[in-house]
Amino acid sequence: MRVLIVGAGAVGGFFGASLIEANRDVTFLVRPARAEQLARDGLVVRDAGRESATPVATITAGQITAGQVSGAFDLVILSVKEQALDAAITDVAPAVGPQTCVLPLLNGMRHLDRLTDAFGSAVLGGVAVVASQLGADGAVDLLGPDRFMRYGELSGEMTDRIAEVDRTLAGAGFDTVCSDRIVTDMWDKWIFLASAAALTTMVRANVGEVTATEFGPTVAGALIDECVSVAIASGITVASAVVANARSRLIAEGSPFTASLYRDMSAGRDVESDSVVTDLVRRADRLAVSVPLLTAASVTLSLYRRRR
Repeated sequence: MRVLIVGAGAVGGFFGASLIEANRDVTFLVRPARAEQLARDGLVVRDAGRESATPVATITAGQITAGQVSGAFDLVILSVKEQALDAAITDVAPAVGPQTCVLPLLNGMRHLDRLTDAFGSAVLGGVAVVASQLGADGAVDLLGPDRFMRYGELSGEMTDRIAEVDRTLAGAGFDTVCSDRIVTDMWDKWIFLASAAALTTMVRANVGEVTATEFGPTVAGALIDECVSVAIASGITVASAVVANARSRLIAEGSPFTASLYRDMSAGRDVESDSVVTDLVRRADRLAVSVPLLTAASVTLSLYRRRR
């Protein structure tokens, strides 16, 4: 499959470099300045003291519009932040054909409606987990061992096209699962991510610091319970193992873990709070589910975005 990855940041950059190293046909859709940087330096990935620079093929939105790209791509992977989704849809639309699969790796769920409005049944479900951040020099810094991707048809069917996507993505240096329950998988990630983001941004501390306080574990547990309650009210069956995993990670003594939203906030960057926290609160409101801690976190993040 001809693969187009929209964005060469912390997530797309890692998966794209891995796919290229596994001899997959990958092109990145990036801004002109990023294209120049990648042409000069390659896609640099740093992992536990090791550094690799992978030569990559890039295109820009202007080149797509000018017809400088031959034909549609077979698989488009969207790895942008939620704030950049609308622009990404506009940029990539000319490269999406009747047989193209669109695989979003965004957080939360709200992006699915926007993507299906734009691309219809081309849209798949996806979950990516990789602890990484983009350095000031444009390199992707890996921060932990978790590196996996799940993907599947939103209907849960095992179709020929998802089998072809699986053959393209599997065996490329990260764990993969072709899932028949991808919507539930997306909710499972959202429960943990929203809990972690709300906890660490609201108190501006890492998990170990929160757990060391008298009532920190109580707050962490209550946030997880709120997220789970919204999922259940939305018709999702939440496995006990999902809840147990969230609790073990967010009530771990001495843990340096923080959510990416907290790291972005600490660096003064914009945060994708609407898709991770606020959309969950909106869903809770529509479903008459009480989520006072998530609501407080949403207010905290909204104020941060207004003041930055």
